[in-house]
Amino acid sequence: MSRTKHGFPYQAGVIDVGAHSTRLDLFEVASGGKITLLESLSRTVNLGYDVFRHGSVSPGNLSTLGEIMADFSRKLAEYRVRSCRVVATSAIREAFNRELVVNRIRSVSNLTLEILESQEETRISFLSMRDALRKSLPFDELSGICLVVGTGSLLVSWFEGGLMRFSEAVPLGTSRLVDAFGRSAFSIEQIMETLRSQDIRQRLRESVGLEPSRPVALVAMGASVRHLAGGCAGESAEGGGDELIELPREAIVRAVDYAVTAEPAALASEFKVSEPVAGSIAACAGILSYFLDEFNCESFICPGTTTRIALIQDLVRRSRGGGPDPFHDDLAAICGAIGHKYGYDACHAGHVARISLAIQEKLRRNFDFAPRSPVLLEVAAYLHDIGRFVDTRQHHKHSCYLIGNLQLPGVSEAELRVIAAVARYHRKAAPRESHMEYMQLSAEEKVSVLKLSAILRVADALDCTRQGRFERMRLLRRGHTLVIQVPDSGSFRQERLYLELKGGMFNEVFGLDLKIEETPLIS
Repeated sequence: MSRTKHGFPYQAGVIDVGAHSTRLDLFEVASGGKITLLESLSRTVNLGYDVFRHGSVSPGNLSTLGEIMADFSRKLAEYRVRSCRVVATSAIREAFNRELVVNRIRSVSNLTLEILESQEETRISFLSMRDALRKSLPFDELSGICLVVGTGSLLVSWFEGGLMRFSEAVPLGTSRLVDAFGRSAFSIEQIMETLRSQDIRQRLRESVGLEPSRPVALVAMGASVRHLAGGCAGESAEGGGDELIELPREAIVRAVDYAVTAEPAALASEFKVSEPVAGSIAACAGILSYFLDEFNCESFICPGTTTRIALIQDLVRRSRGGGPDPFHDDLAAICGAIGHKYGYDACHAGHVARISLAIQEKLRRNFDFAPRSPVLLEVAAYLHDIGRFVDTRQHHKHSCYLIGNLQLPGVSEAELRVIAAVARYHRKAAPRESHMEYMQLSAEEKVSVLKLSAILRVADALDCTRQGRFERMRLLRRGHTLVIQVPDSGSFRQERLYLELKGGMFNEVFGLDLKIEETPLIS
C-alpha cells in the first residue's frame, strides 16, 4: 500500500525488554491514527531471575539479549520501520549493570534502549486503558482501582470522574513473588500478607478518602490477568487493544480461587502454558485475590491493552505533536489528592499555579525555558506548601523532601528533583552550591530551578492574602519592568510588601523590576 503525500501509512515498532521475554511488535499507522498489528515476535530470556535474585544481568543472558536485539534490528530494517521505541521495564530498571546493558545493545544492534520508569509506564498504561474503556463503557462515571500486574512490579492507581487521582508502584510482580516464595508452591496467605504490608488501603484513604464500604470497580491489565480473565470468559489471552472482558465479582473470584489452589501442572494444562507461566498466573491470582478481599470490588474489567500497545499509541501521539497533553488534568488531580493528604490550602495552591503559568507565558517571548517547564512549574506551585504539614517555619525544606519522595505518573525522577528544588526555593534563601538539593542537579536543571523558583516566589507573594485578588491580572512589559495590572479593589499594601521581600531573585534572574498597578481592566 503506497504512502500518501503526508507519509501515511507508515510502519512503527515497539521492542519491550521484559523480565522473562523480549518482544517485538510491528504496526502500521494509518492517517486517521488507526494502528494495525503486522507481526509479533517473542524470544525468551530470563532477565528477572538474574536481577531479582542477584541484582544484575548475568554475562550469559546479556549475550543472549544482544543476539535477540540484533535479530530484531534486522527485522525492523526489513519492514523499513520509520519510528521505533525500545524500552526496558522492571528487570533492567533495577539492574545494577543497566548502563552496561544499554551500551551492549547499542553496540550490537544500533538500537537505543530506554529504561522505562514506573511513572512513565503508569501514565501510558492508564491513557491506553482509559481510551479502550471509553469505547465500551461510561468510564467517566466509574470509580475504582486500576492495576498493571507485571512480572517485576505492580502499578496501583485510583481513578474517579474520568481522571487518575492516585498512583504508586509496588515492587511485587508475579515473577518476583514466585521467586520469593518458591516455584513449586506458595500460599495465598503469603501473598496477601506481603501486599497488606504495603498499606495500600491506608494510602488510598489518606489521599482520596476511600472508605471501606464504598463499592469500586477493579480494572486489571497484564498477561497473567488476561490468561485468568480470558479463561473465565472463554476468550483468547492475547491483548487486542479495544477488546475487554467484563466479569461479575463472583466469576473472577471463582477463577482466582481455582488458580491459587491448583497444582502447577494442572494449571499449566488448563491454560495451555508452561509451568513457569502457570506459576505467574497463580501469583497474579493471589494479587487479585488481595484486592477483591480488601476492597469492595463489585465488578472486574480486563482491557485488551498491553504495554506495547500503550507504547505505540504514545509514540503516535508524540509524532503528531501539538495539542493538549491528555494526562494534564490527571496530573493536576493527583497533585490535588497529595495536597489533600497533607492539608494544603487548595484555593491558594490553585491561585499560585495560575499566576505562575501566566507569568511564565509572558516571559517566554524573551527568555528561554525548557519544553517541560510549564508542567514542572505547575506541579511545584500546587505542592509548594505541603511541607506545612510537618512544620510551618521551615516548610519550604519539608516540601522539598516530601515532593522528592513522591511518585508522580508522567514525571521522571530527574524532573521530580527539579520540582522539589523549585518548591524548596519558593521562599527564604536563594539556591547555593552548598545546598545538597541544588548540587545534585545538572547545569541545565539548575538554570530551570532558578527561573521557575523566581516565578513561584512572585506568584506566592501576589496571593499572600489567600484571597485570589490577582486572578484577573494583566501583565505588561515596560522597558525593564514587568507591570502587574489588577482592578482597583482596595489596598494592595501587603502584596507590595511581600513582592518587595520575595522579588529580588526575580530581578537577578530576569533583569526585570516588578510593579503592581491598579487600573480598570477591559473585559
